[in-house]
Amino acid sequence: MKLKRLQKMSYLLHIALKIFSIGTIVMLISSVLMKLLSKNNVSINMVNENEYTFLNFQTEFIPGSDTEQYDQTEQWILLGIAIFSFTILAILLWMASMIFKDLATNFEPFSEIEIIRLRRISQLLLIYSLVPQILYSILHTIIIPGYYFSFGLNMSLLFAIIFYCLTEIFRYGAFLQKESDETL
Repeated sequence: MKLKRLQKMSYLLHIALKIFSIGTIVMLISSVLMKLLSKNNVSINMVNENEYTFLNFQTEFIPGSDTEQYDQTEQWILLGIAIFSFTILAILLWMASMIFKDLATNFEPFSEIEIIRLRRISQLLLIYSLVPQILYSILHTIIIPGYYFSFGLNMSLLFAIIFYCLTEIFRYGAFLQKESDETL
């Protein structure tokens, strides 16, 4: 009875995560189209890094006092970073939905494919938490005169570590299940 309920819940999570993944791609496409087709200055807001980080380091130097000439360039850099981040997030959500799809069809949480998917999710979370801010700092420094560097440890890094630990727990569970199956 509980297995059927878990399979139904897994199927609902599979559908919800697929919808979120497709929604992320739709947001990505709409952001790019708005930036490309709009005659007005469409701005992309950066999240205030100080609100969501454990540890934040930021330094910046832009020669001269007139920085308005670089606003449009900064918006294009932010769009590129948003494209990268949305793509990683969509892939991550899609992979998570595939885990729940497999659990809905045949409930084998300790299979090798689920462990591989969990490891990939933890790797994607690590990339999602670190690479966009480093990439933004590098592109900002290269394209806009002066330098800019910002680095912070945020909640997605914590989730990457948690998913990595879950992967190792599932790997050990798979080992125990295999050992138990061979004993019988």
